[in-house]
Amino acid sequence: MEMNSIYENVTQRNAVPQAGKGLSHHSYNLGQTSNVLANRRPWIIYTVLALLLLILITSLAAVTYLYLQMKAINTTSEAYRWKADAEKANASLVALRDQNKILKQKLSEIYTVHKGHLYYFSCGVKSWAAAEETCVSKGSHLTSVTSVDEQEFLYNKTNGVNFWNGLNKREDQKTFRWSDGTSFDEAKTKGFWRDGEPNNNNDNEHCVHFWDKKLKSWNDLNCESPLRFICKWNCESSRACQGLL
Repeated sequence: MEMNSIYENVTQRNAVPQAGKGLSHHSYNLGQTSNVLANRRPWIIYTVLALLLLILITSLAAVTYLYLQMKAINTTSEAYRWKADAEKANASLVALRDQNKILKQKLSEIYTVHKGHLYYFSCGVKSWAAAEETCVSKGSHLTSVTSVDEQEFLYNKTNGVNFWNGLNKREDQKTFRWSDGTSFDEAKTKGFWRDGEPNNNNDNEHCVHFWDKKLKSWNDLNCESPLRFICKWNCESSRACQGLL
């Protein structure tokens, strides 16, 4: 009896498992593992996608920040450039205004209206004959002087600089005449000559100019001497003063 029991136990221990029983249990365990992995796989994918999305958002934010910074820098640079351009334009405008003032002042020094007459004070120098020719080409003549007031006005404007006037004796070297045809009043203009003038030095001084800044400023001189000169218009007869009065 005991031997039979021992035999049965040994037989059971050494018995080959029946087909399908042990394998089924093993396959079940593998199936459970596969199911677990299959259940975890979406979460892994979602996690990776979430990380990628986070990286993308971070990168986009960084790029946006850099873009805004660069835009701000460019805007600031443009603002500085605009400011610099505006300052240059303003400086140019101020310079033009100053130049305009200077030109107006120079124009007023060249052309001046006084008591119904327009006077042109040349900047360049010419002989008396060339100066008269220039005045004639402008529709005028070298200036005549017919009163103390006009003499004072002209010697103040010439300010001590030598300017030809229209008085000359080129025709006969004896009698002074005004080139514009005005009658010469020797007695009336006697007080306009410098002391000792006219002296006709070397018998070769037949033209007259302003010399000093004073009432007695006339001097006779060689007509070929290069001096500045004064042209004169009558505003009423020549209409040269329109827009200037």
